[in-house]
Amino acid sequence: MTQVPPPTALASSRLIRFLSDLTVTGVEVSHKHFAERLGRLIDLSGSIALSRVHVGLAATASKPCAKTATVVSTESLVDEFIRVRTTIVQSIIDSFVPAAGVGVAPPSLPLVTAAISAAELTKYGRYQLFYVSRQKEIAVKLGKLRASTRAAVSSRSSRLAQLVVLDAALDEALSAPTQKLFAEIPRLLERRFQYLYLQHQQVVASQDGEHGEGDWRLWSQAGGWLEQFTGEMQGLLLAELEVRIQPVLGLIEALKEEVERA
Repeated sequence: MTQVPPPTALASSRLIRFLSDLTVTGVEVSHKHFAERLGRLIDLSGSIALSRVHVGLAATASKPCAKTATVVSTESLVDEFIRVRTTIVQSIIDSFVPAAGVGVAPPSLPLVTAAISAAELTKYGRYQLFYVSRQKEIAVKLGKLRASTRAAVSSRSSRLAQLVVLDAALDEALSAPTQKLFAEIPRLLERRFQYLYLQHQQVVASQDGEHGEGDWRLWSQAGGWLEQFTGEMQGLLLAELEVRIQPVLGLIEALKEEVERA
């Protein structure tokens, strides 16, 4: 049957590389630990009982593929994949731009304005709520895309129907532990936030000779510590999208292989 793309590719993904790049000298941010835990999770040998999958595959193989009234073309699936991915990417980008982010679902990204104090900008809680909200938004949109892709792919052949059964079973088995690992990202970001803020304070102290915050209106401008942090947040969200969308891409690639064989 068509093979599921090896999930071990996740260990060398853009997300892991990005997290590794955020390692801070003198501060243990556990990026390597995160990568190792994710790698162990994806190594399925001996860790997940696939008996239910085998039963499902046997049942699927024993009956003919159910043809739907309307067969979705490979081109249509690819177009929908690109459309959804583009929409999510644009939504992430817009959420970091004040003018463009008007229609973005709350909570919004804390911005340097006259209406917000410097003290509020140094509280990580609001940034965490923002990041988690974007994570949920990505998960919901990709969940719908994955469901519609499964339905379209499974109707094309019994071989692909078996692949969809396996994909659904693996999704169920890995869902909870994977979400726990994704939930670690905002916590890693908190340490990064604190580190950049402390570094900023030390720079100001070295220049002024005393503890201070500097001009907080410059924090989100080019070269400011808050501008660097929000840029890293955006990069992590885009990298996380890359990881989360891989199963859908794998189903579409399997369909394309099936069509090429026919």
